[in-house]
Amino acid sequence: MDDPYDLVLGMFALAIAAVMLVAGELYLVMRPDPPKTYTPPPSIVASSIN
Repeated sequence: MDDPYDLVLGMFALAIAAVMLVAGELYLVMRPDPPKTYTPPPSIVASSIN
């Protein structure tokens, strides 16, 4: 790393990655439960083939 701005850019990228990881974790923890959907029981199919 000859250019000192490479270090600044790397630290900036690391800070952005850390913020994105924290935001993703907060999303997973705080997201609401999915709505409950009613599904009727499966119909019973009686076959006349023995």
